[in-house]
Amino acid sequence: MNRPPEVLKSFANRMAHVALSDDAVQMLRLMRLSGFLKGPNQHSDQPLGGDVVTDVFGGSPDKPLQWNPGNVGIWERKIENGKVSFVRSRETMKEWHLWANVGRIEAKGTKTRVLLLGESVARGYLYDPEYNPASVLQTILESHFGSEIEVIDVARTSLHFEISEVALGALQLEPDIAIIFAGNNWSVTEPQPSEIAEIDEALSKEGITGIKRIMEEQIARKGRRVVNDIASAYESHGVPLIWMVPEYDLVDWRDPFTNAPYLAENANVEWLMLLDQARQALREGDIYSAKERALRMLEIDHGVTVAALYILADCSHQLNDVESERKYLELARDATIWDSTRAGMPRCYSVTQELIRTEARRHKNQLIDVPGLFKEHLQGELPGRRLFLDYCHMSSEGIQVAMAAAASEVIRTLTQVETPWQMLMGDHLVPSREIEAEASFLAAIHHGHWWQSYEIVRHYCSRALSMSAHVTDLMLDYIELQTRYSVPMRMSESEDRMLTLGSPLIRRYFLGTNSKRLDKVLLDAIADALAEAGIDGRQRLDHVRCEEHSVRFAETNLLDYYYASSGNQSPQEVAWMVWTQQYKGRLSYEGEYHRALWPESIFVFVSEAGCPVRLSLTCRLPRSGLNDGVISIVLNGRPQVETLIGKGWSSWEIEFPGETVRDGLNEVSVNWPIPQFSSRAELEKATVNLCTGRFPDFYPIFGEIHSFTASQGQQVLSNVPVVQEEAAVELA
Repeated sequence: MNRPPEVLKSFANRMAHVALSDDAVQMLRLMRLSGFLKGPNQHSDQPLGGDVVTDVFGGSPDKPLQWNPGNVGIWERKIENGKVSFVRSRETMKEWHLWANVGRIEAKGTKTRVLLLGESVARGYLYDPEYNPASVLQTILESHFGSEIEVIDVARTSLHFEISEVALGALQLEPDIAIIFAGNNWSVTEPQPSEIAEIDEALSKEGITGIKRIMEEQIARKGRRVVNDIASAYESHGVPLIWMVPEYDLVDWRDPFTNAPYLAENANVEWLMLLDQARQALREGDIYSAKERALRMLEIDHGVTVAALYILADCSHQLNDVESERKYLELARDATIWDSTRAGMPRCYSVTQELIRTEARRHKNQLIDVPGLFKEHLQGELPGRRLFLDYCHMSSEGIQVAMAAAASEVIRTLTQVETPWQMLMGDHLVPSREIEAEASFLAAIHHGHWWQSYEIVRHYCSRALSMSAHVTDLMLDYIELQTRYSVPMRMSESEDRMLTLGSPLIRRYFLGTNSKRLDKVLLDAIADALAEAGIDGRQRLDHVRCEEHSVRFAETNLLDYYYASSGNQSPQEVAWMVWTQQYKGRLSYEGEYHRALWPESIFVFVSEAGCPVRLSLTCRLPRSGLNDGVISIVLNGRPQVETLIGKGWSSWEIEFPGETVRDGLNEVSVNWPIPQFSSRAELEKATVNLCTGRFPDFYPIFGEIHSFTASQGQQVLSNVPVVQEEAAVELA
């Protein structure tokens, strides 16, 4: 008699436990997942996380192409005069912008053919189509081979594990050698039914670290299969293969701090206390105290959040310990590999880098280890803004270094001549100053929309202005475009001017996908950079903000994404906000309200000094946890009101006198009580949700807000806020 695997026994025990409870819905889901019941697929149409590289400024990620094995990506096989060529198919027109701007790939002739495959990094994201790795590689190789060599660019933005299908199809192009520069999008966003029991077992025994381990193992399995399939196919066709291991912007790209997910019972309370102490110690220059507390945080969360790792990296930086700093920044890059709710930025995780290295060597393929290459180029320093425009997409300098190394390997493989990559660099490989300026401006927007610091956003704004004066008008129009909330994007004169003034980069990476938002950090950085260049953008920004958004003229919904995106909302809070909007009307038990995943929730509104303001707040504590607790309202950093709330919805009207309000942007924060953390029960719920395509609550919820608005208030005689509680409200 065959005995079931231990993981299935544990899963069956879970189902038995649920069967004895009142949660029949959860029972049915578990049975469907296990295959005991047939039923409709519970997975949602869209993954919660994953590659958002085409979603730089707010659009939806493009779904992967359904590959036709007779084609090469978007290029359709044609036979003309007995020769095979590949022509861009009209059926794939919606995908054209993700590929090289090439209408036809001719049949192989006498030229040596070099194939470049990969994803957005190989595509030259934020520079393409005006400048990209393929064009740089072509220029370098022509200096050695003359016109008898050609680079065929079949890299695609937002390419995941399907790169194996592209690579196998591309053998029809008869390459003499191929380069694969991929791995940044190799992640797992939704578990397969066959993996459910394994995830459930890992989560019940190890918590979040178990999910992290499972995700790493799944990426390794899928990645090895990709490398092996491609390597074997190219070996059978006698085509030499070069693999390039991607690198990441370790220095200048920081994933935003998030609260720890559910940890072992009561560990979340200690973790939050240590975080406050470590950050305070770092601000005061007490490096060793900050390091001690961060190491304790790391013991508690096992490296599933970035907070402790970034603090340790900053401590190492202060101590001039570059290798320790590198170690902690690499761990931070990998920390949230488990989190499918994260509004994720592509990256090549350590597990991916190592599997490419191992499998490429096993197949005796050539290997360019870009992390080591960049370390050599920077003479041991960590990679940052010199070589990257964002998390993984390279600057023009990074592209030149990477392609010089690729060209060196191509020359060595085809001619057995050793040519150091440093000798292949040169000023002839740089883009025009206008293109460099626009790429920097796009990078500033990208950083501003992905929770990056004012300092790095300002850097790219200033760099853009220093490269080309035409960016000045682009920035002024952008201020107008983002701040004129009442004017739809496609009806904006500012957008029309940007389209006319900018290169194809603006059309490709900005105008098609930008979403309106208050853009507190980004627009302030633009205004300050313009001021440094002697141009007054601040006055215009302040005037339009007041005219369009002041509570004197209309009520402001603080939960509207336009405003909420400029608070301190975490990626998970934004993911929940987007998810509830995307699936509006299709939710079964989730309400469409704001979930606070930090002890403090910060919101912004626009007003004028001396103008009284009324805040209308409907909130509650989470349904699981404390029965009641005290929240406090803070305006512009000054505590104003404390009040008691419970698990039921209650509404509050708070009148702030004019002397507490300032010109322009005002910040109001809600400080929540520390909840009771029922980690085991909550993680069990999250697992079921994850495996059924629903939003998994991996993070503790501190409070919930059904509505939050700011409007012009009544004049009050006292400088103390007036608080009025409305009757408790019944809301879904």
